[in-house]
Amino acid sequence: MATKKKAVGARPAVAPLGRKERRNAVSKKPAAPQTQRGNQTREKLKEATVRVLERIGYRAMRLSDIASEAGVNVSLLYHYFSGKADLTHEILVELLDRQRFEDLSGMAPTSDPFDSIVRANKVMVSTYSRTPGLMRCLLHFDEEEVEFSELYRKVSVDWSLKIAKDIARRCPDVALGDEQRLMIAYALGGMVDNFLFELYVDRNPTLVKAFSSPEDVAHFLAILFSGTGRSTSQTRPPNS
Repeated sequence: MATKKKAVGARPAVAPLGRKERRNAVSKKPAAPQTQRGNQTREKLKEATVRVLERIGYRAMRLSDIASEAGVNVSLLYHYFSGKADLTHEILVELLDRQRFEDLSGMAPTSDPFDSIVRANKVMVSTYSRTPGLMRCLLHFDEEEVEFSELYRKVSVDWSLKIAKDIARRCPDVALGDEQRLMIAYALGGMVDNFLFELYVDRNPTLVKAFSSPEDVAHFLAILFSGTGRSTSQTRPPNS
């Protein structure tokens, strides 16, 4: 995954807030629950929040929506979270850790660059296809909450470095330097992000019609990855 770059006209998203209007909306968190029942209630609230985010998104969501979804009184939420930003922040951080940035080291080594790229793509495709509402929320929350924005950019850089190193480890015979591999990871990661947003979040009808399964999407993107890699291997990186 590459650092996110939103293409002009690519999505009818809500206009980004100006820097002065940005806010770190996650205020001081309540103390962690001390009982099993408290932890279960806290998880129940998070699960309800995920369903609401998938349905209506972060900016339209109210605490009353979460309470209604969970079947509790709104006042109960403040025993566990400082507000909707606190809830959303925790959910999205878990999403980054658990799904989108799944460790690739457990995959069996392969000498086939194409197979390696397909499997790496499946991590991102799976997350977009299963949780499109959370991926839209990630975009909006990144624009509004400073602490999360900084974390997301750091993880984005780490993802690109991981992919570049994975290409080197799995495909040692491919004639690419370190800088070239990193450029490929950044450029193609950004391309994949925008493509998957169009397909699973915006539900572009042309793309929806073209692909019958997430596996087909991962395979298609790998064709673009491998083609770009072969092309780049014949080109010197800028300033080299």
